[in-house]
Amino acid sequence: MTEAAVNRPDSVAAPSSMERLRAYLSALPDSAKQLLSSEIAKAKARGEEVPGGDMIVAALGLAPAPAAPAKMPPAEEARREDAAPRLLFRPLEPFLIDERLETKVRGRIMRASLPAIWTFLKRDLKPDEAAALEQVCRRAEVDGDEVPVAAAIADFLPKFSVAAYAALEQAGSGELERKRLNVRLGDERVREDLADVLAVLNDAPVIASVVAKAPSSIKNLADEGLANARAMLDPLAASRPGLLPFSLALLQARLVQRAQLVRLAVLAADSDEPSKIAASPYRAAVDLVIGDIERATQKVSRAIKEGRGDRAAAGIKEFHDSVRSLRTDMSLTGDGPWQRRVAKLRADLAALLSAEIEGIPGEVRRLIRPRQRTDQPMQPITEEVVGEVEARLDLLNTCRSHASEIALNELTTRVFSEIQGYLDPTLTQLMENIRSAPDVDRALKISQIEAAVRFSARIFGASYAQLLQKAADVAINSGKASGR
Repeated sequence: MTEAAVNRPDSVAAPSSMERLRAYLSALPDSAKQLLSSEIAKAKARGEEVPGGDMIVAALGLAPAPAAPAKMPPAEEARREDAAPRLLFRPLEPFLIDERLETKVRGRIMRASLPAIWTFLKRDLKPDEAAALEQVCRRAEVDGDEVPVAAAIADFLPKFSVAAYAALEQAGSGELERKRLNVRLGDERVREDLADVLAVLNDAPVIASVVAKAPSSIKNLADEGLANARAMLDPLAASRPGLLPFSLALLQARLVQRAQLVRLAVLAADSDEPSKIAASPYRAAVDLVIGDIERATQKVSRAIKEGRGDRAAAGIKEFHDSVRSLRTDMSLTGDGPWQRRVAKLRADLAALLSAEIEGIPGEVRRLIRPRQRTDQPMQPITEEVVGEVEARLDLLNTCRSHASEIALNELTTRVFSEIQGYLDPTLTQLMENIRSAPDVDRALKISQIEAAVRFSARIFGASYAQLLQKAADVAINSGKASGR
């Protein structure tokens, strides 16, 4: 082609790629344009980069699709979703427990029961009313105004209570009906907790007012303080004994020594005999204390599984103090239900702790046993391994201090003596060996000496361990000098 042909004024330039793209997009059907524009808007809402997105939307000839609303954080979304049950069940908080007790204790409600009760209420009892309450509570969460919630709950609660009490009454008419209600609630304990939930929700002001004048912290429930507590509770025990366990639970929360609540039952029955206390409305006090003892057992078990030695020690102390106080304030001789239950809890905790402490001597021997020259080389003992044994030695010391109420006197004495008898001579031998240890064994032997000193601090005390540490430093340094 000649230069003249190229420069002719009537020649037409080929369309650019951008112009061809615009022509293609403008020719798309309207439905395809809407879909493409929507997908670009969604991608932007997710924070994704869309190269040329604005140009594509402009070429489609459509207004940019509105950005999707910012997604609510999961925690906030969950909070709004459960706003209705959370606000409805708020008065139950002082009575909620995380543990599932072997037998139902009046005045204690499993936290896990509340979602099942709300589901039963919303699905089977009052679905329309529950949906309306949810709307009010969610709106209150958004607006930050709970005033409408109080009115909505006050209107909803009588309807819920009538339907729930009718369901419980029908369940009491026969075994088949009881099983049907258990299935609808998901669990028999949830059915038992439902009765407590209704009692608290309908009479929370009455329950709270009974102990409103009690001190916020009671160090010792005795003498005049004990008489005043009974004077506050007696009218409720006489007029509405079904609410007494809840007021007792509120009073127990103010006691520094929670097991002292039993003193009210002993005073009311004028006897420490379990049979006479069981005939009094104040028997609920004994149930609450034994329930706390069972909860302490479960706390210890959970803490051991999680490797939380501090929580395990706190649970053991709580168990010991509660059982000792219970045995001091009332007679646990005989073969009644309370006596059998306490005996079982002691046996359960003893079995749990025995399994943890029986193997400690073997672990100590395995870690610090002086090795022979013919043994295979080993890596030094790690900090993690030493820390685990120290935690178990701390558990042993805690059990030893509280062995009287856990039936572990013989076991803790034997294990402790066995470790004592092994540590001292073994550490002496290790310090002798380090002086002539070859380089290949030196790091292991030093770690064994350091571990033995730390174990000795748990068994013999910090002062003696400091002396051992000084002797160990001398031995290690002399070994370095001889090596040079």
